Amino acid sequence: MAKYGSYWVSALVGFIFMLFISPFFPVAGPIVGGIIGGYLGPPGAVRGALGGLLDGLIVAAIFSVIAVIGGTAILGPIGTLIGLGIAALLFVLALYFGILGAVGGAIGGALKAWMVERRRVTG
Repeated sequence: MAKYGSYWVSALVGFIFMLFISPFFPVAGPIVGGIIGGYLGPPGAVRGALGGLLDGLIVAAIFSVIAVIGGTAILGPIGTLIGLGIAALLFVLALYFGILGAVGGAIGGALKAWMVERRRVTG
């Protein structure tokens, strides 16, 4: 399995891509980030889906922390409450990021498995 790349490194690359692309492309960002992470990791749709799910949950947690800190910095104590409300909403939306990331990861992992199997058949 080591010759296919580290699972955690591929998840980190997918996470970084998803983090920067998701604000601009809310649906395509998590899916493409999952595809990248799933393809760079070990082959298999299940491993890719797990990596994409992990990426999506981490991105949602980071957006939640940014909302709380930003709300506090801008509006003070009222901003903290608003930021916590936004954070709660983003944790609910973590399912959105997680599911789309898992779908993309499954696609990327399946594509990687197909490419590996294709290389074995053709030599």
